[in-house]
Amino acid sequence: MPGADYAERKRTTVEFLQLLAKAARQFRTYPPTSSLCTDAVDACHNVFLSLRLDEPLAIRVTSQQLLLDDEPVDGDSAIEQELRRPLHASHVGSVEFDRGTAARDWVQFCLLVAAARRGTRDTSTFAERLMDAGVNSIVPRMTPRPEVLTFPNVPDATGRLIAFERGRQATATPGAPAQYLYPPDKGWVRLDPSAEDPSISLVDLTLLVGDPGRLAGVLARLVDDAIEEGDSRDPLRDRYDDVVMLIGAIEPHLGRTLMAKLARAVLDLDVDRRRALLRRSILPHLLDGRAGGDAILAEFPDVELADALGLLFDLEMASPQLLPLALDRLQLAPDRRARLMPLVDAAIGGRLPADRWSAAGFDERAKQLIQVNAQVPRQFAEFAAFDLSIDDSTRAALADARIAVDATDDSEITLGMLTGLVRLEPSPVVVSSLLDRALPALQGFVRDERWPDATRWVARIADLAGEVEAARPEVAAAIRTSLGRFCDRQTLLRIANLYVTEAGQTYAPLLFAALGPSVVSPWLEALASPADRAAAMRLRPVLCQCAVHTAPPIAARLADLRADVAIAAVTVLGYAGQGHEAAIGALVTGSDEALEREALRALARIASPRAAILIALHIDHGGRTQPAAEEALWRLPAPLAQKHARDLLFRREFIARWPQAASRLLERVAHSGEKIEPVLESLAPLRFRFWNRAVARVGAKARGLM
Repeated sequence: MPGADYAERKRTTVEFLQLLAKAARQFRTYPPTSSLCTDAVDACHNVFLSLRLDEPLAIRVTSQQLLLDDEPVDGDSAIEQELRRPLHASHVGSVEFDRGTAARDWVQFCLLVAAARRGTRDTSTFAERLMDAGVNSIVPRMTPRPEVLTFPNVPDATGRLIAFERGRQATATPGAPAQYLYPPDKGWVRLDPSAEDPSISLVDLTLLVGDPGRLAGVLARLVDDAIEEGDSRDPLRDRYDDVVMLIGAIEPHLGRTLMAKLARAVLDLDVDRRRALLRRSILPHLLDGRAGGDAILAEFPDVELADALGLLFDLEMASPQLLPLALDRLQLAPDRRARLMPLVDAAIGGRLPADRWSAAGFDERAKQLIQVNAQVPRQFAEFAAFDLSIDDSTRAALADARIAVDATDDSEITLGMLTGLVRLEPSPVVVSSLLDRALPALQGFVRDERWPDATRWVARIADLAGEVEAARPEVAAAIRTSLGRFCDRQTLLRIANLYVTEAGQTYAPLLFAALGPSVVSPWLEALASPADRAAAMRLRPVLCQCAVHTAPPIAARLADLRADVAIAAVTVLGYAGQGHEAAIGALVTGSDEALEREALRALARIASPRAAILIALHIDHGGRTQPAAEEALWRLPAPLAQKHARDLLFRREFIARWPQAASRLLERVAHSGEKIEPVLESLAPLRFRFWNRAVARVGAKARGLM
């Protein structure tokens, strides 16, 4: 009866969950190498295999219960204490167990559950830690974590402001798709039974908070940047641009009031943090004419404003022309500007940079051109022959031209010129010299986190190598060598830090696709360094996406890598497709169990005929690698796995040497639905080999399946 089958399966599943919970308890109490831990994992694994799953087993974790098929699993304290509570504390919403889950995967899962039960300071999620441990067959789904904000006794005036702003926003909302400032699954919960609002937008939140400094802290929490005591991070510094953007979206009169509050919040910072924020955001906003520059600085007292303007000469684009530009952008009253200038001169001190225009004599020559010496009699009729007039507007135009030249991005011009020369240059030596001059500009983009510019120029230089490959292969090789010098270890670590951001999901793969093999050497070096290993592991998915380009240099160095480094590297080879089976198979030497297991999984992921042959050979050879090879065999496409399993079962010497492995293969083949009568007929006579009971059992099993 189907009902009886379902009840039996549910009973077995609950038994499996009980054993899994007890295994997690053993890992919390004893070291992983203890026989108590290994025996508990084996018992759990055996029951899981007996489920004969056709699809992954899924469980849901709630705050009160563990759900199986949307029905609670009740009445077991081990499941509650050792499984549900740690998973819920780790913000796991559901877990899927694939039918190919191996014993090693259960060990890693139990270790993490036990660590969650004890409490951990690790900021990575449960799913990330499981993935870092190399477990792909157990997939936890994390639950979003809303923020709980407390706003007691919201004044009626604030409610009216929110209603007014909502009406204004509704009339001004464009028809374009919504653009999210933060991920759509992030949000906050307002615990107020008297509130009638079903939702609160970020603009509403800005008015509700009313304090830009506190608003920055709320926004930091929305991106999981919670600030703890002793933390060096500054929410106002990190979220300043977002706060200014939200204030700029509000009605102008109200926005000016909040800008004044933001100015006071900036002034309340200590001197070092305030100056860092000025250099990073406020002064660049002022020079670019963006919101949040003039409105903030105009609220500063004269002494603090003079000190802020003095920081203009600490910027990378420092120039004497920036000070008049900044003062013009501030639109100060004439009397305040006159009162401010002596304070600015005192704040600048010796920081005034050398002016290349003055050094070249431009100012003196200009004075000579417009000066008229009254002591010398002149005939002004000669000026009628020239269309020349130096008046106030001309002087202003010359000053604007000087400022425009100073503000020009020299890096863009330099890179454009150098890449144009590289496209034409036939000598690889000259090409290397030209690109060496381009490297500081590219690394400056990375250092300043100008990722769109860095990605665009690296991709353009990489495209040059493809363009000249056919006609000038030596030049193409020189270009790729120069890209390798650009992608040093520090650049790689900066890209790793970028990858954890939303922008990194876009730019990091594009950078790696352009750099190609150049990323392999610094990535392997970072993997070998304990300090940089975590950052390098974050980049492994990106290398897997670009495996076609990154796999050849990895395969060339695979034999010389340390075991823990080779485990991460061989994963990349598994995504590269055919061609690297020999290099991967050479790692299965019996020296490191984890490395051998990952190498066999990589062969299974390649799933080529040669990879299947190598996996079957390791099953035939037996030893410690045989269970991992069997697991890899069944990860192959079903027709390929069935073919090699039948080939092994047709060989009498394999049956004689490894009857237990043959029995496992026979059971899997028999349940595949394929016609295996020839295999069963060849094995059935073995049941009479009473002098070898293990072989006789294989024959008896074959006879029973006929």
